Amino acid sequence: MTNNRIRVTLYNRTYKEIDMTDFTRIPEDMFSDRDDIVAVVLPEGVQVICANAFENCRRLEEVEFPSTLKSIEGEAFINCTSLKKADYGKEVSVAPDAFKGCINI
Repeated sequence: MTNNRIRVTLYNRTYKEIDMTDFTRIPEDMFSDRDDIVAVVLPEGVQVICANAFENCRRLEEVEFPSTLKSIEGEAFINCTSLKKADYGKEVSVAPDAFKGCINI
């Protein structure tokens, strides 16, 4: 059985799982301006991370990308200043400004 939930680790070390009806896209601004997220695990099936999906998540340190990912749109992770790595694979189309302001990667 596959896990069809986004797993989010919050700053206070609690976990939150989010169900979505359409798992192929992480919508624009879905997690923007959240200062309590430190890690995200995206489930298999996600193909696109839309523009500004994680904008200004300044405590976000780690994102686990699925093998199904095809595209990371403009400013998807802009100003995620704590993000330390982004291992999304070689076949993923990434907008030039997708990680703008991510000073640690």
